Amino acid sequence: MPWSVERIGSALHVRISPPMAGGWEALMDEIQSDLDPRPLAIHIPSKMPDATKTDSDMLKMLWDALGSLGIPLLPPPD
Repeated sequence: MPWSVERIGSALHVRISPPMAGGWEALMDEIQSDLDPRPLAIHIPSKMPDATKTDSDMLKMLWDALGSLGIPLLPPPD
């Protein structure tokens, strides 16, 4: 799987690696299911090196959607 979502303490850690090959809907569903209890932050990459245009556009859309929830978005700690 080219992505993972893990709750560590009070934060969600999202890892994504291209190509996503149509995995965006499953990733978004997984993030949605992990929003209760509400995380204090979400660690998610803002860019994916070597991403396709579709993957880059979907990542931006995901960032916009998560940002609208008012949860701070932070870079991955690695």
